[in-house]
Amino acid sequence: MGNYRDRLQIIADILTVASKEAKKTQIMYQANLSYRLLCRYLSEVTKTGLIVLQDKDRYVLTEKGKEYLDQHEEYSKRCKNLEKQHFSASDAKLCLEKLVPSQRSTNTNHNRLSREPTFTNAAPTATKGVVLAAGEGTRIRKITYGGFPKELLPICSVPAIRFPIEAFRLAGVENVIIVIAPQTKHGIVDGLQSGERLGVNLSYVVQERNEKSPVGLGPAILSARDMVLPDEDFLVACGDSILCDSTSNRPLDCLKPLMKAHKKTNAIATIMVYPTETDPTRFGVVKFRSFHEEDDLMYGEVESLIEKPSLKIAESFRLNGYNYIAVGYYMFKPQIFSYIAKVKPSVKNEVQITDAMALALKNSERVCAVVHAKKDGEEMVPCEYWDVGIPEDYKNANKHLLDMNLDKLIG
Repeated sequence: MGNYRDRLQIIADILTVASKEAKKTQIMYQANLSYRLLCRYLSEVTKTGLIVLQDKDRYVLTEKGKEYLDQHEEYSKRCKNLEKQHFSASDAKLCLEKLVPSQRSTNTNHNRLSREPTFTNAAPTATKGVVLAAGEGTRIRKITYGGFPKELLPICSVPAIRFPIEAFRLAGVENVIIVIAPQTKHGIVDGLQSGERLGVNLSYVVQERNEKSPVGLGPAILSARDMVLPDEDFLVACGDSILCDSTSNRPLDCLKPLMKAHKKTNAIATIMVYPTETDPTRFGVVKFRSFHEEDDLMYGEVESLIEKPSLKIAESFRLNGYNYIAVGYYMFKPQIFSYIAKVKPSVKNEVQITDAMALALKNSERVCAVVHAKKDGEEMVPCEYWDVGIPEDYKNANKHLLDMNLDKLIG
């Protein structure tokens, strides 16, 4: 399926089932496509005149659409399913899975029918953001009792997951995918819904797993693979990580340096890191090969990175008196998915995203990091970062953000 025109018949085939069944069976979770996003596609397709809405919930091909399909035998075969009004849920799921990863058209000399629909005014280096919200939250269980996802922990009056979503919105990325766990999905979906009132378009992906499935950020990111186009760089954020710059009049607008460094370096992966003078051994720690300062942008190429290193190794990674720890915000090229898939689970059955990036480094790929800090003369001044999945950070975030007007900042 090379372009938007090629998807028209697939969409037409699944409309009857999608309109009726998606809301009932939540088939879009299995297919990695939200009902809202599908409807936006349908709106664009309807404008072409190839399909028309009938009986409020059933779309059919117009004469114009049938004439088009008559010229394309492979799509005409699918048309027979629509004429018989018989299309199974499994067929719908299959078509949806094919729909999402379709390539953009490379031919710019087409009319409206072959144009890719535009859904966002995203920054030029990213059109999608992925928020990871499928963790078990074992470190914060004494507060949640395992009864609700840690991403819904209130920071003052705002659920924690709203902070990365707002960071995406401020960065111009309005198409956001939420990766959720089967056992906690309803709380997040019921709370965030379509995302319209948050100023973004939300889609949901359930990270299916069993007792043998590996854990870690790697499998969670891999769950969103079919939602990302092959030529599409994308942002990733942990749903319980908060970045803030209290010296700015837009304190939650912290991702533009990450996007700028990613575009400047053309890296397969760019990591947001936080400078710390305390024990870094429970985080992923970065060692810089090079380091550059341009205005308030501090970034460099990564030589190596290790998840939860020993204190001795962490000390050897220090630069300018700091260790640099990953804070749960990244920007990737889609090629990162192949490296995640190659990572062998650890003895704890973990597949960490740091391991995937380490594999990329071994394969001579470029990995970079940008520092969540500002310059004050010659001094580096760290901005604020909290991992609210850690009880102490959760308490500190509430203390610090209590003085901010979160209702005004986030709404």
